[in-house]
Amino acid sequence: MISKETFNKFKKTYLDTPRAKQVQKFARRLVIAVIVGIIIYQLFDIGWDEVLRNLPTQPLFYILFFILYLTLPVAEVFIYRQVWAVQKWKMFKAFLTKRVYNDEVMGYSGELFLFIWARKYMSSADSEILKNIRDNNILSAVSSNTVTVLLLGFLVFTGVLDLEELIGNVDLLYIIAGSVIAAIVVALIVQFRKYIFELPLKKALLIFSIYFSRFIIHNGLMMVLWAVVIPEAPLSTWFIFVAIMIVVNRIPFLPSRDLVFLLAGIELSRMLDMTTAAVAGMLLVYSVLKKITNLIFFLVISYYSKDPEIIELKNKKDIAEQSVSTSLEED
Repeated sequence: MISKETFNKFKKTYLDTPRAKQVQKFARRLVIAVIVGIIIYQLFDIGWDEVLRNLPTQPLFYILFFILYLTLPVAEVFIYRQVWAVQKWKMFKAFLTKRVYNDEVMGYSGELFLFIWARKYMSSADSEILKNIRDNNILSAVSSNTVTVLLLGFLVFTGVLDLEELIGNVDLLYIIAGSVIAAIVVALIVQFRKYIFELPLKKALLIFSIYFSRFIIHNGLMMVLWAVVIPEAPLSTWFIFVAIMIVVNRIPFLPSRDLVFLLAGIELSRMLDMTTAAVAGMLLVYSVLKKITNLIFFLVISYYSKDPEIIELKNKKDIAEQSVSTSLEED
């Protein structure tokens, strides 16, 4: 088994070098460029005139977009108030900025910003702050996966997805092996839960309920937003779109998830015999609106905020990563 010292040495020697960071930055930009290129090709294939004619014009679409944008930072204020005694307004600004980093830079870069921000406002040790962020991410993932399983179960129960067709050609040996592996993973999590999760059960259940409620509300409003633009589509179609969106959002370290979902949505509309131009126009406007809103909030918060870490996150990244490694070694 690889020791922590060996991993830290490998990280410092190979992953934290200027050349490695340049390669990582180039790889992220290359992935985004490829996704954007494919989307542009798809839009040309559909026809730009057709897409532009199908852009959303309903005012309710834009009202729902703004509400949807705020659901995550508002929910996170109530969530982190369970573990951090910081003013709600300061937390709200921090979670807006965290969202911008996760949306526009790379998945979990927002957590790095949150760690740097929390060090200024919290008297807790770095290791304690990291554990709070880790535990909240675990609960967020569990609630999201729970919603996904319930949603897939609903789609199978209602006949939208044919379970026999999905697993009919899968060898029974693979099903048994997968079930055994899943059982082992669950057993290990239960056995070592105190080492990977430290929140008290009562507080963890409260935070989980907030995350779960937020996922239900957010995804429900998202289906309403889509239905406003394309009212003729059946409800089952939007359930499938939500399931795909959740899966895309759970992919770690994926840059510009909204662009990936835009590409997936275009392909999905063809599979479901929908008006592809309308779906492309709707998802394109949503993606552009999100990027514009991210930019506006980031610029406004950066300009008026007295918190230097919002502007100097890039300069402090190495310091934060060093503190993270030190904190983990202390556990």
